[in-house]
Amino acid sequence: MLLFLLACAPTPVEEPSPQPRAVREKPLENVVVVVIDTLREDRALSAQTPHIDGLATGGVRARRAWSAGTWTLPAVISLFSGASIRQHGWDLPTGRIGKYPLVPDVPLLAEVLHNEGFRTDGLYSNGLLAEELGFHRGFDVWRRVSDKTMAAQFSAVVGKQWTPGGRHFAYLHFLGPHSALKPSEGARDRHDLDGPIWEGTRGLEIGAAKRNESGAREAYNAGYVAVIEDTDARVGEVLAALGDYREDTLVIVTSDHGELLGEHDVYGHGYWVYEPLTHVPLVVSEPVELPPVVSTAAIPQLVTDQLGIDHVWPTQLEETTVVSQREGKIALTLDGTKKGVWDSSGKGEQGVFDLVADPGEKNALAHGELDEARGIWESVIPRAEPLTEVVELSEETQQELKTLGYIE
Repeated sequence: MLLFLLACAPTPVEEPSPQPRAVREKPLENVVVVVIDTLREDRALSAQTPHIDGLATGGVRARRAWSAGTWTLPAVISLFSGASIRQHGWDLPTGRIGKYPLVPDVPLLAEVLHNEGFRTDGLYSNGLLAEELGFHRGFDVWRRVSDKTMAAQFSAVVGKQWTPGGRHFAYLHFLGPHSALKPSEGARDRHDLDGPIWEGTRGLEIGAAKRNESGAREAYNAGYVAVIEDTDARVGEVLAALGDYREDTLVIVTSDHGELLGEHDVYGHGYWVYEPLTHVPLVVSEPVELPPVVSTAAIPQLVTDQLGIDHVWPTQLEETTVVSQREGKIALTLDGTKKGVWDSSGKGEQGVFDLVADPGEKNALAHGELDEARGIWESVIPRAEPLTEVVELSEETQQELKTLGYIE
């Protein structure tokens, strides 16, 4: 009934209907999900990323993928649970002085795979994904590492923990082009980034771009692409670490959200649902069928399908209504060409944006038929109860979040 009602939402006639997802005749044995934090799709496409592009050559790159949310915690919870933010309820602002609710008590991808006999390993660079909040659920190992050591740590996991004939799941979360940016020396040379742009030893921080200091915005934009290229090289090292397991491993590369780089005169995540924040890469090493627009909340369904595991997730690949949310804001699209935005907070512009004629989302039109689509979606998607159990993060984690700009 859920899928039927969602499919009834009006869809422009010129767009083809989504094709059914492809399920392998012989399921793959392993899966590696790589999340590159703060990576928007247009910059990923313009950067030199031969390793990610190579995955797409043998597999598929989504025409338009949307993150379920526009900052890390709610977006990763959706990616882990297959639930929209409306369903899991974790829709909170970033600056909570280190106090956050736990990950909701819903089935998570690692838990499902662990129960199916998979070895499950998680390596992450973003301190927000702390074990204290419950992101470790279902993982045999959940360990904080740096981007620089990620591939080596993963190689050690494969060498010591993966076994021929076994089944394995790895989640690798790079900090990537999240502020502060620290491109390698080679990437700095390629993009003509010199010493004076750096703030101390931390690299190029987004604060300088927000303040519009002389040359900072141009340097930050170049540094953002430079770090993407560095991260692609690390993805290449991850693929090499798979060794003989590569042939039988599903690899997915995506992001938790994008970044505003001067659009609407904003730098950072903000509290928006603009396209530079919602539109993220989704590259799959297998030639699966993807609809015209797909949510990152559909990744669990994609994974279990390709692994031959029977599990029904809240978000299905076939759904024709895709939504991204942020602190009372809802963005909705049916085909990736028209985007409806509603803002109960009253802080932003509302209406429908024609992403073909107005890709900068500057001219809001009347909601029209997308109001009906939103009504259908809300009528069939249950709203979660408010989250009440709050955990205070450790002092060490809070200091890390201050470094990342999550806590003032």
